[in-house]
Amino acid sequence: MDAMEIQNKDLVYDDNIKTVLLYPPSDQLLPPVIRLNSTDKLRLSFDDMSPESYQFKYTFVHCTENWETSDLDQMDYLNGFFEDDITQYEFSLNAIPPYIHYSLIFPNRNMQIKLSGNYILKVYIDTPEDGNVIFTRRFFVVEQLVKVEASIPYYPKNLEFVRKKQQLDIKLFTPDLFSAEPMQRINVSIQQNGRWDNLKSGLKPTGIMMNQLNFDYRNGIVFEGGNQFRNFDMKSYYYQSMYIKEIINDPNGYIVILHTDQNRSTKPYSVIEDIQGDKLIKARKGQDTRIEGEYAEVEFWLRQPRIKDAKVYILGALNDWQLDQEGLMRWDSRYNMYRGTLFIKQGYYDYLYAVVPNGETRGSVSFIEGDHWETNNQYTVYVYYRTRVPEYDRLVGYSTFNSLDVSTY
Repeated sequence: MDAMEIQNKDLVYDDNIKTVLLYPPSDQLLPPVIRLNSTDKLRLSFDDMSPESYQFKYTFVHCTENWETSDLDQMDYLNGFFEDDITQYEFSLNAIPPYIHYSLIFPNRNMQIKLSGNYILKVYIDTPEDGNVIFTRRFFVVEQLVKVEASIPYYPKNLEFVRKKQQLDIKLFTPDLFSAEPMQRINVSIQQNGRWDNLKSGLKPTGIMMNQLNFDYRNGIVFEGGNQFRNFDMKSYYYQSMYIKEIINDPNGYIVILHTDQNRSTKPYSVIEDIQGDKLIKARKGQDTRIEGEYAEVEFWLRQPRIKDAKVYILGALNDWQLDQEGLMRWDSRYNMYRGTLFIKQGYYDYLYAVVPNGETRGSVSFIEGDHWETNNQYTVYVYYRTRVPEYDRLVGYSTFNSLDVSTY
């Protein structure tokens, strides 16, 4: 594995590592959040396509509100050991290609977390130097001291956005603890679905009323409305579910070809049930998904005229919400369409297509998917409070909600 700079993001640095999941043990679709000083746990699992097992290790890294490594020493935020081994693993059964499934539950008796905030789980071999890290994952430790109130008005401040964009109006209700320097110490981030490329971060309150902080920006806090996610179901390779055109049982593994997608930007909005871009790793009934779930090369086809000076990406939890080479759609001149492939495990998947202009890092889904105020997006509000001694960003508020639940006409 070549050494590369490790970033505090949800990234995999070893091509053999697949299907990294981090979630509360009760529900795979819940976000990786635990409450400080509670009995909350998170489950980590991943597959290694290597032919032999390894002694993987892990550690936690405390981060600032904008995901830079904080100045804290590990002894400031960890009790017990500063690193530990991942000892639970199983070999796959009858899967082509074969793999080894690893799992971990934390916090545990070997490592406990003392402070709230943003955290990176770092998994590596031998020592945590950059060249040994195989993947990193974000998670959150919250001390819920702030109440978040949110609404999405039908008429935004900028009337050009009516029926298209979603403007978030938020208020924070804070205890007396935060009456000192709220303008300097409070920072808010807002995330749409699981995306990080269009994160609104570093938001400061614009007004203070008693124990209430208002965020009343002139043009509002605005996101693309976008559209309901596309999806496909490949929990079983024995039948072709809706949106799957063909399943090929190749000696080297399965190939799943999806029906060709179309541009939806000029089509009227229609309600489609989705899971807000998430993925559910699950094999057919009677299979143990962890070690019997099989992988497939999934082909995506998009009928869309070639877009000049921009790239098109598959976007969703199926590729960890990354706008990178793995999810890049490439122009196929033979068919005059975009084509992309992902190597993923049996399950149910949501996705959209995002367009990224050359030189930019933020994707736009409205160009291909459309832009609708009615879209049921999931939003997460993170409230950070910067303490002075020791100096770090506490996560004092965490709230997640669906836009349909807070929309107001």
